[in-house]
Amino acid sequence: MGSNDTEFDIIRYPLVDSTNRIALEIGSQNTTHPTAIQADEQSAGQGRDKRSFFSPRGGLYMSAVLRPRLSIKDFPLVTLAAGVAAAETVELITGVSVQLKWPNDLYHGDKKIGGILTEAAPYSPLSADVPFVVVGIGLNVNTPSEFFPDPLRDRATSLYSITGQEFDIDIMARSLMSALLSEITLLQDCRAEVLEHWRQRDLLFGRIICWLDPAGRSIQGSGRGLLEDGRYRLTSTEGEEYYVVAGDIVITDMSGQK
Repeated sequence: MGSNDTEFDIIRYPLVDSTNRIALEIGSQNTTHPTAIQADEQSAGQGRDKRSFFSPRGGLYMSAVLRPRLSIKDFPLVTLAAGVAAAETVELITGVSVQLKWPNDLYHGDKKIGGILTEAAPYSPLSADVPFVVVGIGLNVNTPSEFFPDPLRDRATSLYSITGQEFDIDIMARSLMSALLSEITLLQDCRAEVLEHWRQRDLLFGRIICWLDPAGRSIQGSGRGLLEDGRYRLTSTEGEEYYVVAGDIVITDMSGQK
């Protein structure tokens, strides 16, 4: 995978239900050329665990079809690489600093500015298909924060609200796709470097956090960083070590002190 923007296509729509849904359809056609679906607006944008992702005009909504040279078990690392690519793109174009909240959110301070939804299609080693993954990235770019629904206003913001400037979303999309391909190439060749890039932006490290595991348990402790396999380490208030692979992590220390 290369980073030159002549090596990928971006197909743009004014309005779709979900860019990830269209990207999954394109990927199932077994095309090998890196392709992304971009939309000005989504009517049914999705986040993790089938949650809705507010997707009004003014945001960047893009889903890339990628076929990384990774084993299927390593596909979850693609989400981390995408987070690094998105953070680097935002910082380069806007100057806004970005931190990453495991596993898939982008933050500035304690407010969310974007999210990632990675989906792998069903795959059988007996088929002739090439495994692929769809990386959906949503960024709050030019939408004023006051346009967000009430439940989101205290938890989310936009690059426009932070800087007072509007940004060219098409330029940002092409830069993001280029950065994503570069970061995936690095993930294939030097995983440790990608993980280190992610750790440098770790929002949770040293913070007081609460892990809501899939079984419904609530475990409070401190964030202790990313493991080599992409899991997140939490040390509970009782001193027990937990290695988080699923569920939600909530920041309970909102002071930002580490």
